[in-house]
Amino acid sequence: MNWESIITRIIETPVMNKKELAGFIKNNIEEYFSVNMNEYLYDYEVISLTNKEKMDIMLAVVPRIKLKQVLDFIKYCGLVPQSIGIYPDSVSNLFLDEDYCSIAVIDANVEKTTLTILDKGKIFLYSNILNETEDEDFNDLMRSLDYFFNFYSTRHFGSKIDKIYVLGELYTNSKLCELISTQTSIETNIGFNIKASKLIKKSTVDENIYPDILGDSIPVKNIYNKSIDFLDRFYRKNKKKQFENKLIIHEIELFFLITIIIIGAALIYTKLNLLKYDTWDIDSQIAVLSGVQNDVNKLDKENKAYEDKANYIKKIEGDDFDYIGVLETLRNGLPKGVTIKGITMDKQNINVVFDVNKNTIDAARLIVAINSMNAFEPVELPEVDLNDDVKEVELKLKLLESYKGVNKDGKK
Repeated sequence: MNWESIITRIIETPVMNKKELAGFIKNNIEEYFSVNMNEYLYDYEVISLTNKEKMDIMLAVVPRIKLKQVLDFIKYCGLVPQSIGIYPDSVSNLFLDEDYCSIAVIDANVEKTTLTILDKGKIFLYSNILNETEDEDFNDLMRSLDYFFNFYSTRHFGSKIDKIYVLGELYTNSKLCELISTQTSIETNIGFNIKASKLIKKSTVDENIYPDILGDSIPVKNIYNKSIDFLDRFYRKNKKKQFENKLIIHEIELFFLITIIIIGAALIYTKLNLLKYDTWDIDSQIAVLSGVQNDVNKLDKENKAYEDKANYIKKIEGDDFDYIGVLETLRNGLPKGVTIKGITMDKQNINVVFDVNKNTIDAARLIVAINSMNAFEPVELPEVDLNDDVKEVELKLKLLESYKGVNKDGKK
């Protein structure tokens, strides 16, 4: 892969074994890149052991979504990817026999130029330089190269790069090669060395245009047998996620199955126990007892009514007033056809509702009869229609003092 969005870092760490190194990178990867690691995949490889205490690690991150698009395209073409490396890693394999010096590999193409600087076999810098305009004088490219070469010198106490290799589509452009040679004053080589070219001597493809493909085919034994391979990293991440998802699904299925078993067992147990006991007799007895309880409730109500009546009678007997005498006076003095429908009384007033059976004459006879009893103050007939439609007459009667047994002086 040779994208602008690939980011690489060279870090120095204490010497660790393979397992310790993997844990260290995993726990500290976010400190080396200012990107959201949820959107990027990372990988690493040990590029050198400088001494027994330090080692150099190359870290690389790529956008996860872009990597997925590449893999989808490869599958769409009917191909099966074996590995996915990064450009500087592949190009550096071409110069393994020149690990005694510093080398700048300029892969110059029409749309972009890729610069890889190797410092004694180690990748020091990797960058893409876009050719935004058709600059036949290569001014923009030369300014960018000058910037990166000065950056290298600054980091190496003023030392310059030892060699330059010009590759890519423009490696045969004599003007570009001459500019690079004259402006940098560095030994400039056009194309690969003879040893590298022998690797594909039978191929008709110009190896200088595809240096990364050639470099990727060179077998290299890496430290800890670990090289940058985003294919393995991508599928490992996806498999882990798929495994976690499958585990959750299995847990849900198991929980559902256990729930079904418990419910089924409970239903079977309940059914078997109900069949074991014949509850017909018990149900019949419960029905009988329910009827008895209704009778008991009815008797309780009647008993309470009798008790209330007895209490009222006792209250009347204990009061210093002849309620019964008043009732007898009314009942005996009423004309035929008139009855008492309702009555309330105390020692002063008596409210009575008389049923006159829809007879206006009986209503008039009632008034005459009451005034003839000499027990109540005189009353008058309320307004009634003379169409025999009157059903009842309500009167408020007041006992005469003489009936109560009291004379005009207030003495009994």
